[in-house]
Amino acid sequence: MTLILGLTLMTTLLGAPADALPRERADFRPAQVQKASVAPQDHFSVRLRCTALASGHVTDCVVLEETKPGYGFGEAALALMNDAQVTPITEQGRAVDAQFERTIDFTP
Repeated sequence: MTLILGLTLMTTLLGAPADALPRERADFRPAQVQKASVAPQDHFSVRLRCTALASGHVTDCVVLEETKPGYGFGEAALALMNDAQVTPITEQGRAVDAQFERTIDFTP
């Protein structure tokens, strides 16, 4: 399940067509597929701490908390924040480096 869910998530994030997923699991019976899928009410969230540089670039992100560890959502959240841009924090009119926390929610 983790592999299929992770590949689906990464395919969605990277914009690859859904039919690019491997078909090794094509031998599943419908009951098995239904049991392995994520329920619609499931909610996945990841809390990160990052540094916003004075230039606006985001760096040094770390996962602080995951609602469902082991499903790959922490890595996906880190990938989403990689190369992100933010409006820099200013102190006395000058942009400064500052740490911030961000929660990213994933819904299937």
